[in-house]
Amino acid sequence: MAFAGSAAEGGSNPEGETNAAAGGGDSDIPALPMPDPDADIPSIKLGETIRFEEWGPIILNQDGTTRRIANWDQLTEGEKTATWRRISKRNEERRKVLLEKMKEEGQEPDL
Repeated sequence: MAFAGSAAEGGSNPEGETNAAAGGGDSDIPALPMPDPDADIPSIKLGETIRFEEWGPIILNQDGTTRRIANWDQLTEGEKTATWRRISKRNEERRKVLLEKMKEEGQEPDL
């Protein structure tokens, strides 16, 4: 735990010495590497949205929690299509049940 004025915060230690790293010398702080301009990494700006369809559908559990299919990348295209269709239908049914349950309990749903 660091206390105000301690060496960990750039103050002086009991011997009166200062912490050089916190005292303004940023040579001890490692810098992050620059991003690879050729990398296939999507970037978004504040307020934009991004879709992660390659990760597969989000499954809505009966208790309202969510999860993903762990082996999505190993499924065939036919399996993926059938899974999207099945999970979309089931998620909508579960969503309606959860919303109705919230209304019965007097809670306002976050839509």
